[in-house]
Amino acid sequence: MKNLLSTLLILTLFIVTPIPAAFAEPLPSSPFFNEIPAKIAEFKDLYSRQTDKEKIKKAREIDEKSREAFSQGRHELTLRLLNAGIAYLKANTNFDIDALMQAAPPTAPLRGKGTPQYADSPFGILGPYEYWMNSSEVVTKEEINKLLSDVGAKWVQEMPFELKNLSDDINIYTRVGTFPGIAPPNIEYSRYLPLLKNQIASLKGRAKYYEIDTEPLGRFSGWSGAPGKYAEFLKKSYEVIKAECPDCYVVLGGLPGAGVTVSSRDPNSRFLVSILNDNASKYFDVFALKQHFHSLKDYRIIKTRMDVYGKILSDYGVNTGKMPVFLETAVHDGNPQSPMFKLPPQTEAEQAIGVVKTYVYALSIGVTKIYWNGIMELYKFGGSPGDPFNFYALANNKKNDGNSHKKLAYYTYKKMVETLDGSDWKNIKVLKDSDGVFVCRFSKNGKYVWVLWNDNPDTKALTLNAADLTKLKITASVPKASSGVQVSDYSTAFVTSTVATKAGDFTVDAGVVPVYIEEGQ
Repeated sequence: MKNLLSTLLILTLFIVTPIPAAFAEPLPSSPFFNEIPAKIAEFKDLYSRQTDKEKIKKAREIDEKSREAFSQGRHELTLRLLNAGIAYLKANTNFDIDALMQAAPPTAPLRGKGTPQYADSPFGILGPYEYWMNSSEVVTKEEINKLLSDVGAKWVQEMPFELKNLSDDINIYTRVGTFPGIAPPNIEYSRYLPLLKNQIASLKGRAKYYEIDTEPLGRFSGWSGAPGKYAEFLKKSYEVIKAECPDCYVVLGGLPGAGVTVSSRDPNSRFLVSILNDNASKYFDVFALKQHFHSLKDYRIIKTRMDVYGKILSDYGVNTGKMPVFLETAVHDGNPQSPMFKLPPQTEAEQAIGVVKTYVYALSIGVTKIYWNGIMELYKFGGSPGDPFNFYALANNKKNDGNSHKKLAYYTYKKMVETLDGSDWKNIKVLKDSDGVFVCRFSKNGKYVWVLWNDNPDTKALTLNAADLTKLKITASVPKASSGVQVSDYSTAFVTSTVATKAGDFTVDAGVVPVYIEEGQ
């Protein structure tokens, strides 16, 4: 009852007064209850920045209805109202409050335990539900789940309060954030740590990877200028996670990656050195980094970033070759506008090519999992319709430009998973990486799969050895179309051919579109 009254106090006062201190005792076990504080914090933040009188008026109405719903113990409806209010304040997404209150509740918050057989799979999607929060009338979470399963994603990286009815065959990588009333860099651990325990308990048996905040030096972080405070936050979070879930993994907050430059003297590198000087190397099991704001031709920048950070970590006894490395990334289609980076217009085909080159190249240099930025496009990310983060995902958001089709990148991602998933990820052999030509070989179920491409404008004949195979199937990795809207039949969307080998050797023309080569039938 004490917890109920504390949370009711938060709901009653969160617009007109600062949010009170978070609770020090475990929260009730309602499947929706633990999500409420984070939603309150987000709603309050958005409200505090409003100047439009109509938005302020409607926000107060949402506040009143959500408090009423909570007082009746209707936690799911409370969340529904807060989510709608957040979407409205973010993007002026209109809705009928009375109709919203009468709507049937959604399906269960989370089910299943993930699928251990996919634990090693590298194919992940970042923030699939973040889109839903600012464009909920375009697609439901259930429809997003269907897209995730159809495209073959085996992992999602998502905040815990967004996870809803996720398919059993998809595993979870989530984030340890800060809670209402808890903000970096001066964390009140007597309040924070019980909330962290609740988060772990609510995902027990379902999530094994916890990232400790993210982008600790990023523009939205409170850790900038306080690396020692972040190192302390990492240590205390690590100790709780390991105590509550000994077989869980702690992920160092993903280092931001923007543009195509990185050095041992840039701010991210200096921040990394600072936290390592504070003994941070003992308190994470997984290294995470990000790469955004780059074009297709820059896909190799991830190696530079890996090399720079890997050298720093090795100086402190951390070998990234012996621990999982997670990458969050994407390349765009269309013509995004960034105030900081000049990005060229790119076609759907170029984005799709980027899917394969990003995944295959990153895997070949030791990245363990790659989380592509979005299953469906964001809308007015950061308040700007031209922000690159609106152009990364695998399917169009019709609110951006009227298009609602799956992009070529969507079908390309699906074909990539079908072709490569189940490979021996520790046995990827790079056969050639020079003069713009890249060839690597995967081992899958006792058979080989080659992936190759040529970054030069002209095709180049390559001769490879196929051992004792006499016939091979070659499949273009991108559908034979200029847009995903033209793909009417996935089963016939990709150009395939067969070649015969001679004395174990075969010749193939390598071009800008990556191809898969497998044993022929």
